[in-house]
Amino acid sequence: MKRLFPIVLSLVLVLSLAGTVWASGEKEGGGAAQEEGEQAVTITFSDWHLAEPHWEKALNEAMSTFESENPNINVEMETVSYGEKETKYTTEIQANRGPDVFHLHGYSVKTFIEKGLAKNLEPFLEGEREQVLDPNYDVTLEVMRQDGEYYALPGDYMSMVLFYNKELFREAGLDPNQPPETWSEFLSFAQQLTRDTNNDGQVDTWGFGTIGAISPGFELRFTPVMYSHGARYLNEERTCSALNTDAAKDAFSFFTGLVSEHGVVPPGVTSQNPGTVRQQMSNERVAMILGSGWTPAIVKSNNPDLNWDEILEAAPMPVRDGYEGQVTTTAWISAWLMNPHISGRKAEASWKLMKFVTSEEMEQKWFDDTSVLSSRRDVSEEYQPLLDDKYAGVMADQLSHAQFVPQIKEWPQIIEAINTAAQEAMTGSKSPNEALSDAHRQINEVLSVYRDSGQTCPAF
Repeated sequence: MKRLFPIVLSLVLVLSLAGTVWASGEKEGGGAAQEEGEQAVTITFSDWHLAEPHWEKALNEAMSTFESENPNINVEMETVSYGEKETKYTTEIQANRGPDVFHLHGYSVKTFIEKGLAKNLEPFLEGEREQVLDPNYDVTLEVMRQDGEYYALPGDYMSMVLFYNKELFREAGLDPNQPPETWSEFLSFAQQLTRDTNNDGQVDTWGFGTIGAISPGFELRFTPVMYSHGARYLNEERTCSALNTDAAKDAFSFFTGLVSEHGVVPPGVTSQNPGTVRQQMSNERVAMILGSGWTPAIVKSNNPDLNWDEILEAAPMPVRDGYEGQVTTTAWISAWLMNPHISGRKAEASWKLMKFVTSEEMEQKWFDDTSVLSSRRDVSEEYQPLLDDKYAGVMADQLSHAQFVPQIKEWPQIIEAINTAAQEAMTGSKSPNEALSDAHRQINEVLSVYRDSGQTCPAF
C-alpha cells in the first residue's frame, strides 16, 4: 500500500493538470463548445433598441433564452441612444473598452471597418459560411464586408414607405383607400389635412410630420424624396456631388418647401427627431409620416387607446409626376459587430450571441414582437405571419424598389451637410438653391481625396 501511494498521487496530479489545461484552453474561430465545468464568461451587449419598451421586452426575453441555452455565458445589457451610438462606440473602442457585441445603422459599418473598430469575422466563419451567410440577401451582405472579408452580420432590412391615418383622411374629405401616388398629390393631400379641427382659429393637425434635427434619421426621410424624383447624391464614380442636377434641386426644394412655403409640417421641425415625429403621429397631430417596420409598433405603443389596426395604413412612396424609374425609395439595414479587442472565450461567446440574434428563429421573433423585416430571405420571403401583415407586405414588396445610400466612410459627413442645408432652407436663413449649393461644395471637398490631381467637379 505504501508503494502504491506515490503512484496514485502522481496519477491524481497528472489528471488534475490535464483537466486544468482542458478547462482553460482558448480557441478563436470555428465555435469551440463551452464545456461543463468551465468558468462562466460575461459579455456586454449594446443596442439602442433597449431604450424602446417593446424592443426592451423582446431583447430581454431573447437574452434569457440565450443564457439558458448557454449556461456558461452571461450577457450584460447596455442601453445607448440612437443618435449617440457611433460616437460612444468609437470613443470607447479606441480606448480599448466598449461593448463586446453592438448594433449599428448600416451606413456606419464602413467607417467602423476602416477605422479598425470592428473585428474581422473570417476566423469565426470557417465551416459556418453556408449556415450564417447564405440565407441573407446578397445586397445586405455587400454592406458587411470589405476587400472580400466580413466584419459584420446583417440584421433588419426594410424599405421606407408612407404611413397615414385613415381616420384623419376621412375627416378631411379624402378617400382613405386612395393614398397619394405622386408628390403633387401628396402636397394637395397634406394641404387638405392641415386643419383647425376644434375651430379655435389655430391649426392643430398637420398633413405631414418629418425630421429636421441633425439626426441619422433625417437620411431615411429625405432619401426617398430624392430617389423618387430621379435624383442621386453622388456621381457614378463617387468622386463628386450630384446635387447640382435638376432632379436633386427639385427634390430638395419640394422637401424643404413643405415647411417654408406650404406650412403643412408642424412648427419646430428643426428640433424634431424620429421619436418626436412618431409621437406626433400617435397623438394624431400629423396625418402622414415616412417610416418602416418599427413605425407601427412604436406608434401603437405611444397611444394604445386608439384602434391603430383600423386607423394606420401603409402605402408605397409617392413619385415625381412622370417618373418611371425603378428606384423609388431607400432601404434601412442594420448590422451586428464585435469589439476588435476581445479574444479567446469572450470572442467565442460573442460570436455565439451574434449567430443567435441573426438566426431564423430570432429574426422571426423580432418581427413578431417589433414588426421589423429581416435580411434573411427565409424570413422576409417565407415567414407566413410577415407575409400576412398589412404593413410588412407593403415594405416587403417595396424592397425591389429600394436602394441604399452610398456605402462609403464619408457618408456621415455628406448627409450632415445636406441635413444642415435642409435646416437652413426650412428656416429661411438661406434659399433652397443657396443652401443646396453650399452642401454641394462641402461634399466635393470631402470627396476630393478620390479625385486625381487637377480633376474638378461640375459647378452647381
